[in-house]
Amino acid sequence: MSEFIARFIDPALFWELFWYFLSGVCSTVVSQVGYSVCFRKFHLSNVWSKSLSWFAAATTAFFMMRWLAFSGTESGFWESVWLFYSTRIGTVIVTVALMWVVIDCWLKWNLRDRERVRTEYGWWPEVINLIVTILEIVVNYFIAKFWVF
Repeated sequence: MSEFIARFIDPALFWELFWYFLSGVCSTVVSQVGYSVCFRKFHLSNVWSKSLSWFAAATTAFFMMRWLAFSGTESGFWESVWLFYSTRIGTVIVTVALMWVVIDCWLKWNLRDRERVRTEYGWWPEVINLIVTILEIVVNYFIAKFWVF
């Protein structure tokens, strides 16, 4: 199997992408579950739910990437923390703004009416969150690879 992979991609890059992908999957699960719990269970607003779930997901991603995907980094721990969270704050601002524009402004969904959300919207708030999160993961890979780690 490794010979097959080595023919198409450098093994070091393959493992970096594999661990980054696993980090992305884990942080996406944390983001999705966190968003849904904050939004549906604790009745927080769309923006607060996305913000809190983002922080939990970003922390998960940082430790997985630091120890697995980009373990050969020369940067110090606190330097990586600073660069990681400062760049992620930039992407979360864009992400939360995108969620606000799509759900609150464009679709004009009143997400404070919980019964209406369940009956009319179904899982669409979570589906939109997943799409936005996947876009965020792709952008964050390039930032992490070429700037943070």
